[in-house]
Amino acid sequence: MTHSAAPAVPASAIGHMPTGLRYGELVERRADRQPRRVALVHNDRQWTYGELLTRIHAAAAFLIDRGVRPGDRVVCFSENRPELLAAVYACARIGAVFAPVGIASTAEELVHVLVDLDARALLVTEETADKAAEAATPSAVPRYLLASSNHLALEAIPRHTDVVPEAHAPEPEDPALIVYTSGTSGRPKGVVLSHRALLANSVNTLLGLDIVSDDVTLVNTPFSHTAALNTLAINTLHKGGTVVIDRGFDARRCLDQITRHRISTLFAVPSMLALMIQDPGFDRADLTSLRWVLGGGAPMPPALVAAWAERGIPVLASFGMTEAGPSVSFRRTSDAQGKSASSGPPALLTDVRIVSPAGTDCPPGTVGEVWVRGPHLASGYWRNPDATRATFVDGWLMTGDRGFVDEDGDLCISGRSKDTIITGGENVDPAEVEHLIAQHPAIKDVAVVGRPHPVWGEIVTAVLVTDEPVSRDDLQDFLQPHLAKFKIPRSVEQRSTLPRSSVGKLLRRELTPPADSPTTPP
Repeated sequence: MTHSAAPAVPASAIGHMPTGLRYGELVERRADRQPRRVALVHNDRQWTYGELLTRIHAAAAFLIDRGVRPGDRVVCFSENRPELLAAVYACARIGAVFAPVGIASTAEELVHVLVDLDARALLVTEETADKAAEAATPSAVPRYLLASSNHLALEAIPRHTDVVPEAHAPEPEDPALIVYTSGTSGRPKGVVLSHRALLANSVNTLLGLDIVSDDVTLVNTPFSHTAALNTLAINTLHKGGTVVIDRGFDARRCLDQITRHRISTLFAVPSMLALMIQDPGFDRADLTSLRWVLGGGAPMPPALVAAWAERGIPVLASFGMTEAGPSVSFRRTSDAQGKSASSGPPALLTDVRIVSPAGTDCPPGTVGEVWVRGPHLASGYWRNPDATRATFVDGWLMTGDRGFVDEDGDLCISGRSKDTIITGGENVDPAEVEHLIAQHPAIKDVAVVGRPHPVWGEIVTAVLVTDEPVSRDDLQDFLQPHLAKFKIPRSVEQRSTLPRSSVGKLLRRELTPPADSPTTPP
């Protein structure tokens, strides 16, 4: 029997970067294999994988012609749209670094990003062009349109190119994305995510979530956040599925899209799920296509999980953060309702420690600070060595979140360390109290904060959004069977809404006391 000789390996391939390392490369390879499959849907217009690849090539060629080189930073100030995904993968193809900025940002915040990054280009849309013009003048960054416009004279990225730019071969630690933190804990910092970290994040996500090739996933949280960009969107494309893109969340529209597009997966923060339940169309909406909802951004109230379970839809709580790419843990489908406090086991490439204030490891079931380690972690903060050293220690990311690991090895998040209320020497995690208050039938939304007190240092205060007033006594009676006395709110404030970020995170720093509050609380 004779055997044909194995093909020789070209000398140029020896030592070449690992296949798939470059951010977005697997999307391009998927397009090569299945160009006619539907990749993206936006405003009922479909993009095939072949069209997405053509747009990536066109954007890459355009940026090169405008002087963008490997390592240059390209800022994108845009609402959710397919052209944004073409631009981010085009930047990675030519070695540039992509930095998305949410449309809720002010011109001043955009200036900060442009100057901080020493940006080489600013990509805008008709919707963001005016605000971008305010920011571009002091920062002197050239602006280009993501898509052509009948009303603006700016140059626009074309749909096609006659020359396909050669793909840049990055080093594993070269930055691909810089994503700015929401600023809930101070001035926004640029989180640097390398090509290696983003590939590891995809591996973690695909091993932790049941994403399949026929999935249709809905993305209606901003692409300026890692959860939207790097959890479901890119990994659905890696598998060959379809991503339905919406510019933002609206409860009624979201329910309609689930029915119309036969959505099978989506990411949602708790407030989104609560608003859909409160919508009059929820009970009659056809949600049979929805296999699961990935929950994140804030602790998931058990009552909310149960309400979705009644419709046969598991809500999979997860834990992640920008500095981790963002995937850290995912709750199993079988545990969606039975283990409501769990965020699931750490992803397979992730190590987790629970650390005491003394710096020692906590035993199972004991609350401490959550530390995370793995190849998906950010390289640090852009040009901010002090913040990097304070957060990344000996390969570990100090998350600032409090939690514990239970007897099954699942990670359970109990709150933020910086949000801890200290009353009479006792520590109170706001999330624990919020979970219970959220189960009160008259309460639509809740935040728990500490208010200064001359005797106790702080008192636990519940800030409520209700259909009808809920008194302090009523709330205390409701909580008394479930909480230690020192955890029960001693003060109640009523609000029409609570301040939240564009992805539903509670902005506790904006929950200042009302003007008519007493000088000395009860």
